Amino acid sequence: MRGLGKEPRGKYTSELVMDLYATLVFELWEIVSAMLGEAVLALLFSLSLKHLKERYPFLGLVEVSEEGVDLSKVREECLDLSPTELHKGFQGLVNHLLNLFSALTEGVISREVFPKVFPRIREAERLVSQK
Repeated sequence: MRGLGKEPRGKYTSELVMDLYATLVFELWEIVSAMLGEAVLALLFSLSLKHLKERYPFLGLVEVSEEGVDLSKVREECLDLSPTELHKGFQGLVNHLLNLFSALTEGVISREVFPKVFPRIREAERLVSQK
């Protein structure tokens, strides 16, 4: 039964995790850029990515500009990573961003985005924990 082993399922799950976090990152951009502005948000994303790319090298492929976040290189080059690795990297990015937002706005932005973030992270955890 070739093709039904862990590798195809893992790749499929990696795609699902990638889709989930791509949607979350774009929603975060949309909400927070309206509150802080694109230039400030691009700076915060860049700082977070710089902070995390040593631990999660694939995050170095994320491109950020004032127009938004581009995950196409991650999608093209990193779907062979385990779903768990993708989840941990993106979860680290989201957590670092939330910490920066909290520090800058005393929790105003975090309260706004947390209801969108928490269910997506829980869904990613569910996907990577399936066996």
